[in-house]
Amino acid sequence: MSQWITDAYAKKEHIAGEIRGEKIVIAAGSNALFGVDSKMLSDAFGLPVINDSVNAGIELPCILHMAKHVIGEGDIVILPLEHSMYAYSGKPGIQMIDFLLSKEPGCFWTLLPSEQFYIIWHTTMDRIIKGYRAEGGEPITEGLYGAHHIDDLGDQNETEIEYRTEAMYREVRQRYKTSPPYTYGEDFSRDAPGWSYLGEFIEWCDERGARVIFMPATLMRDESYYSEPKERWFFTHIAEEVERHGWNYIGDPYDYMYDQELYFNSDSHLIDRGRAIRTEQMIRDIQKALSL
Repeated sequence: MSQWITDAYAKKEHIAGEIRGEKIVIAAGSNALFGVDSKMLSDAFGLPVINDSVNAGIELPCILHMAKHVIGEGDIVILPLEHSMYAYSGKPGIQMIDFLLSKEPGCFWTLLPSEQFYIIWHTTMDRIIKGYRAEGGEPITEGLYGAHHIDDLGDQNETEIEYRTEAMYREVRQRYKTSPPYTYGEDFSRDAPGWSYLGEFIEWCDERGARVIFMPATLMRDESYYSEPKERWFFTHIAEEVERHGWNYIGDPYDYMYDQELYFNSDSHLIDRGRAIRTEQMIRDIQKALSL
């Protein structure tokens, strides 16, 4: 389950290791893997860029842990985190558990004691031992996900519309017909453990002179995000919730919601044209913030 994620991070860390001096690091899940044109960012701000985003399924603690592997002195770190990460509950999902046991056991020791207990309680001792003994599986070389589809800046490649199959687009079209919309406002909590992880991460970055900027994730537009009071509250107040901690949030989440034709195979994976539109919005928002 986690091999392609491990392969992707290994390639990104190799790319980052070749960069000398300050750079821009993008860290999130696959909304940024598919949804940021790193070359456009690099050209706009005159800095090398590494897109360290892979998969939201490994959840906030592991994403921040992996980002530390590529962040250096004086870097600019952009966090276009999936909206669900602001409500990370401290109960790791199966993909996070599999990843940290089989591929990145060091992440386990960064977790809260309650999370460590949760993982041990829900995992057999045989599985834990096998995870710590694992030396890595065979690299993934086929399919949509994996290092073979990551370019030399860390972005997902082959997301042009000609690569989007009818089955992929059917998934996009059916997203809100077969499943309910997300409830980010309903799930939001100021007391969620995720805020502690973010605070520790930003403190770690501050010690290295790295500047952290929060930005919106991309998400396919749905009427409920505008009409449902709790959801509208979330999207209109998440910047304030971040800033109340003294952190910097740039952009309006509604500006990063697009119609379904711009998505590749899910409601957060953009086709290349959508990627360009989203990155142009990021550049405008960052330039506006810098001018204030």
